Amino acid sequence: MNRKHILIPLDLVHGSADALIFAQQMALETPLAITLLHVVDLNIALTVSTVSGIYAQLYAESEAALGKLAKLFFGSEQAARIVVRFGKTVEEIVAEAKNEGADMIVLCGPKPAKGLQLFRKGTIHRLLRRVPCPAIVLPQREKSSRAISRAPSEEAIAFSRAMITAV
Repeated sequence: MNRKHILIPLDLVHGSADALIFAQQMALETPLAITLLHVVDLNIALTVSTVSGIYAQLYAESEAALGKLAKLFFGSEQAARIVVRFGKTVEEIVAEAKNEGADMIVLCGPKPAKGLQLFRKGTIHRLLRRVPCPAIVLPQREKSSRAISRAPSEEAIAFSRAMITAV
């Protein structure tokens, strides 16, 4: 069976547990290559001497956090490819998906507001206009890192199982 490649962009701040649960459930049913991606988007002016130290620290902290999530959700840090990039969030996610041939992007985002969403300018909306593969945006239910440790919701499990056949 051909391995599907799932890209999971994580901001490491907001509740992203359902994206990880989704991939975890899919991995039980079909062989997956999973990439956990964190993009550090620095929009601050820094001196050259401070930049390298801050980048090194942010890279190490982000890589460690992704490693812990890989171990928690997929059994080991090696079970998922861990990528930390610096740059503009949307551009880096699109580049990673194209460069690595992602079959699907799974992420969590705010619950959509009612009305026409086509012209919204948030990160999720900009990303969805540019993705090179199908993307699933699961509703973000909690804005707390504690969401990572909670058990999978019945809705997330049911949705995951339904999507496995669609990939």
